Amino acid sequence: MFGPSGSGKSTFLRTLNALETIDSGRIMVDGVSVSDPGADLNKLRSEVGMVFQLFNLFQHRTALDNVVLPQIVVRRRPRSEALRRARDLLEKVGISDRAGHYPSQLSGGQQQRVAIARALAMDPKVMLFDEPTSALDPESVTGILDLMKDLAAEGMTMAVVTHEMGFAREIADRMLFMDGGLIVEDGSPQQIFQTPRQERTKEFLRQIL
Repeated sequence: MFGPSGSGKSTFLRTLNALETIDSGRIMVDGVSVSDPGADLNKLRSEVGMVFQLFNLFQHRTALDNVVLPQIVVRRRPRSEALRRARDLLEKVGISDRAGHYPSQLSGGQQQRVAIARALAMDPKVMLFDEPTSALDPESVTGILDLMKDLAAEGMTMAVVTHEMGFAREIADRMLFMDGGLIVEDGSPQQIFQTPRQERTKEFLRQIL
């Protein structure tokens, strides 16, 4: 998803795991109706990983503990199993050497890698990324985008709010352009970039490309 600030992208993303409620319509995730009043939201959220702009790590916990704790609390995994999984994931995201560091001792890019490892530790069916590179320096942006490309190549289903148009063009199967709280255009990256149908889409792309 892309569009100007305030267009509703983050709100839309947050409805996918019921962090925001909807007034009408229906949202289905892996066959489960998120908007059903009887839906088990805790179970749903355990299947949908979310990575925020500002990491949302526990500041008093090490990188390793940030990845271990949700597994124990939500997945009810034994600590020994959670530790193994956390160490494997910190290695996967490239910061195994920072396992014992606290968030304040990590760069923004490193904190975002911990946040991604934490989400992956829950073995989610879907990953939601809310502008995951917006608070990072250019070097860190490249590393996080490369990591997300790897996840896409592995077959992870992802919904991403981003301003990184080159990244979106490369990995997206489907793109949504939002403006004024509405989905203005919905299409493949090729269609969106080469032959946008809506004038508002064309105008926005002229401004940013």
